[in-house]
Amino acid sequence: MKFLLAPAVLSLAFAGAPTFAQNATETPEAPPVNSGMNGEMLYEILVGELNIQQGQPLVGFSLLLDAARKSNDAQLYARAVEIALKERSGDGALMAARSWSQALPQDRLANLNLLQILIALNKTSETLEPLKKEIAFSPASERNAAIRVVPRYYARITDQKVATEVIQKALDSYTTNAETASATWAVIGRMQMLSGNLPGALQSAQKSLASSTKTDISAPFLALELLGRGVKEAEALVLQALPNQARPDFPMAYVRVLIEAKRYEQASEQAQSVTQRFPTHAEAWLLLGSLQFEQGLDKQADASLLTYIGMANKAPNENTQRGVIQAQSRRASILAKQGNLKEARQLISQLPTTNEEEVRSRLMAELQLLRDYRQWQAAFDLLAQYAGDDLDLIYEQAMMAEKLNRVEEMEKLLRMVISKDPSHFNAYNALGFSLADRNLRLKEAKELIVKALTLAPGDPFITDSLGWVEFRLGNTKQALALLEKAFKDRADAEIAAHLGEVLWQLKRESDAIAIWRQGLEIAPTNETLQQTLRRFKPSI
Repeated sequence: MKFLLAPAVLSLAFAGAPTFAQNATETPEAPPVNSGMNGEMLYEILVGELNIQQGQPLVGFSLLLDAARKSNDAQLYARAVEIALKERSGDGALMAARSWSQALPQDRLANLNLLQILIALNKTSETLEPLKKEIAFSPASERNAAIRVVPRYYARITDQKVATEVIQKALDSYTTNAETASATWAVIGRMQMLSGNLPGALQSAQKSLASSTKTDISAPFLALELLGRGVKEAEALVLQALPNQARPDFPMAYVRVLIEAKRYEQASEQAQSVTQRFPTHAEAWLLLGSLQFEQGLDKQADASLLTYIGMANKAPNENTQRGVIQAQSRRASILAKQGNLKEARQLISQLPTTNEEEVRSRLMAELQLLRDYRQWQAAFDLLAQYAGDDLDLIYEQAMMAEKLNRVEEMEKLLRMVISKDPSHFNAYNALGFSLADRNLRLKEAKELIVKALTLAPGDPFITDSLGWVEFRLGNTKQALALLEKAFKDRADAEIAAHLGEVLWQLKRESDAIAIWRQGLEIAPTNETLQQTLRRFKPSI
């Protein structure tokens, strides 16, 4: 049987041994450096490695750890830790790391291994000393970087409050140092935020910003995250930091937070400010144009989008090409809104493509334009032209057939998709929902929807379909439970329409109206919701 030794062990065992070439030379350049290991220890290492290769890793681990303890050799300790981790022996890895750190207390790698293993084993309270040593080991010029990385170590800890307490104690001495105060308070604030202490995080962000330099972005980004979590007082810190930014990253992040908060007017103002301060930042023009488009400022949107397209064409790549498609789609929508649908389609169809993915993106952009303006026949014809064997496009074609009330064709297309891809849950769901919505073959409809839900467990739209078919079957209580769950998981206007109708049938008119109002806030023009409201004529 042939045995192979790990390279690290070979280097340990034969470090300094003279080569044959050296032996043949009468006057070697330097005398050989003999290995510090005696024969007994070398034998123990070799036997340990052989045991590992022969399927007895724990025996090998014990032998190598014993050799490491006898020699105080860092590489042997590292090898012992490696073996224990590979065998998923947390206790073994911890034992080896502790021994390593105790034997070589000034070895930063030993201490870092101990810290990371304690964290992995969720022994958070025991990480205080190793964490303090890790920060102390870092050179003064790298100290802030070492501090900023601390939250990453504890990212998967289950009890973030304990982690926060440990980190605060470990970093306490750095909060009063002018060189490290800003980074330290930012890290403490981030941990407080993750542990749910938002007021404490805000105070730490304030302290971090007060002691930061203009180039330090730790405090501004912490304040921005707090604002995104609903801490309104953090916006003052964000606004305070904005003028000092030499790069567009932070202002652009602020624009996105405003968009997420649906503060579109302020988002547009900030995006406009970014284009003024950083006029060559292409993404800002795309974002500004999109915001102006959503606000109905067609002329301004077209100008901003054209600016983006010009910049993107000067530096074409995969990302800018996607942006160009988005920008041209917006411009096409502006043309369509003005009654120039033909020109709008031409604008999209003229987009250059260099690969199949870009061809598909262009197709989907034109398809979305036709959907937006309810051009079902044109959308159906476009898909028929390009679908081929693409099951997702055939599925989309089926949806257009339904809009045209060509129900038999829709069912034929969906069954084709299912036959070629039995895992295509959207096809099962669409067919089942279509039958349920038309009150046809309800038993089959339920079977199809249940099949879809087994393929995509928990999907709120499929849960909505199941609720709807239960309602059609007369199982109102089951329908209500399913629809309430679907709406809780995904606040969608169509789900709101269905849930409201079930509540109305249960004589819970006020609850139904409340749900329908929520649906209108989400998507006021949703076709299903509008049809439902026309049927019941509630006082909304």
